[in-house]
Amino acid sequence: MLINPLKKLLIENQPCFVFAVRSVQNAGIVGIAQSAGYQGIYIDIQHSAIELSSAANIYQSATHAGLTALTRIPHLDPTLIGRIIDSGGHGIMLADVRYANQAEELVSAALLHPEGQRSLGMPIDPRFHELSGINLTQSINANTLLIAMIESVEGIQNVTEIVRTSGIDAIQIGSADLTASIGIPGEYGHPRLLELYTQVSNACRLAQKPFIIGGIRDVQAMQPYLSMGAAKCFFTGSDTAFIRDGAQRARLQLLQTKF
Repeated sequence: MLINPLKKLLIENQPCFVFAVRSVQNAGIVGIAQSAGYQGIYIDIQHSAIELSSAANIYQSATHAGLTALTRIPHLDPTLIGRIIDSGGHGIMLADVRYANQAEELVSAALLHPEGQRSLGMPIDPRFHELSGINLTQSINANTLLIAMIESVEGIQNVTEIVRTSGIDAIQIGSADLTASIGIPGEYGHPRLLELYTQVSNACRLAQKPFIIGGIRDVQAMQPYLSMGAAKCFFTGSDTAFIRDGAQRARLQLLQTKF
């Protein structure tokens, strides 16, 4: 049974919304995400000081709130991946995947036998407590969301093999790092970026797996990529940016007021 809400929506290509957690290190962020209408969050340990002990509280709160809590990691670390999932994490986003063997190693580290080689710890997720044996391992694997992030030309060149990796659920294009790596930082309408997205779109269509726009916030800038078939799964920003933008907006509104 598929009980990972974000994975289910991705498969069905239904609209879903996710933001990064980089500053708030307590489970209260789950309530904020839920009340704002989000279906998922991801703990960005690549770009923050959040420790696993803090992340675990967020994972477990997300489970009870019916949200998906992913974790973005900077490199392959099987021990860390196992601890994240054993702590209640619902999936992994692996940054800067360039070769198919990295995708294969992610699957091996994140999934249980026979799909992977992860050691089975006692599942914290209460939805698995009534299961045992093959029913338990199959259910945990089915509800673990694995996203390979493509952020380089090398990754684009090898995307066909990456996306075909059994166990990889989706590709996300890290547009900010990708445009920076090819000398056009932040130029999300550049013909070169359109060309690279087209390669990813073609590969994902053949593999029948979704690809997600990453790093682009402007709705108009997204349109060409949505027209290519990008998933309606929107990564809208981070808690850090939301706090900054809200604080700035409040200050500017007051500055415009006649005292």
